[in-house]
Amino acid sequence: MKYLLFSILELSSFFALSQIGGNSAYSFLQLPASAHVASLGGRNISLMSNEPSFVFENPALMSDSTQFQPLLSTNRLLADVLAGSVGLGFSKKTYGNFFVGMIFFNYGTFQRFDELGNWQGNFHASDYSLYLAYSRPFRSDSLLTYGFAAKPIFSQYDTYSSFAIAFDAGLRYYLPEHLWTLAVAIKNIGAMIKPYYDNQNERINASVEFGVSKKLKHAPFCISVTFMNLNNWDLSAYKDITIIDRDTSRKPTRAELWLEEGLRHVVVATDILLLKNVYVALGYNFQRRKELGTHTRMSTTGLSWGFGIKLYRFQFHYARSAYHLALTTNTISLSSRISDWYKKKN
Repeated sequence: MKYLLFSILELSSFFALSQIGGNSAYSFLQLPASAHVASLGGRNISLMSNEPSFVFENPALMSDSTQFQPLLSTNRLLADVLAGSVGLGFSKKTYGNFFVGMIFFNYGTFQRFDELGNWQGNFHASDYSLYLAYSRPFRSDSLLTYGFAAKPIFSQYDTYSSFAIAFDAGLRYYLPEHLWTLAVAIKNIGAMIKPYYDNQNERINASVEFGVSKKLKHAPFCISVTFMNLNNWDLSAYKDITIIDRDTSRKPTRAELWLEEGLRHVVVATDILLLKNVYVALGYNFQRRKELGTHTRMSTTGLSWGFGIKLYRFQFHYARSAYHLALTTNTISLSSRISDWYKKKN
């Protein structure tokens, strides 16, 4: 059974390899929780949006426009692996904004065999994380908003289970006159409380992130740059500098290596608002391309795109993300504002 558990852990860390190498527990926390975030390269902590799923990225992004919108997102990955999220935000003028959600990662059904190869039935494997968030401005007229989130985590792989608790904290500073948004977030600060094995606690990788978004005043573009894992400079999972510049057969300089390592922390993206209720999004994740691309054929690895449209009372979002040549994921999200279901009184 230890080998089966190891295989599942390897599968879960594969999808997060493009983020920080898949070298910690609960790597599913690093994956985008919605189609819109996925289309922007998988990370964005600064985009001001009326879509509630951005709260999973930064609790300080909660606002009046994200409240009372039930959210459902799903993503079919390799084989039977299914990921997704659900959530709902609400507000109390006296106390602030609240959000209750959950991220899930279902690995499907596995066959169990003993050491002699005898089949002993099937078992399931899955990860779950609740998301309980709160935010409010520092003052009623303040441009600076803070937010916190508690994330109880439960993991079940056949008879092996674990429990952990992690926390997120974020700040968001919005300049409406210049259409700038600056944000800082600290994610996944926590510890494993109940390990899979007795006295074998695994660490949870925390991430310090900084993001900036700028909406152009006279053009339908909003450009975002996110700097992730600032607390960990070295994100290179593999140190093979002989293939970085194979055309000239020379080793890269120290400056080139420093630049390449720095770009691994960067995700660039843009939202293009075509109509009032229609947008197109594009994203590029440098770390994903570096870790999961092949040198003989990089193709579109690291690129992502998507769109969103409001149909009747629903907001529909779709994203397509290229992780590598063998895996391109499709994410679908739906949300709906509860107030849209009530007819306005004249």
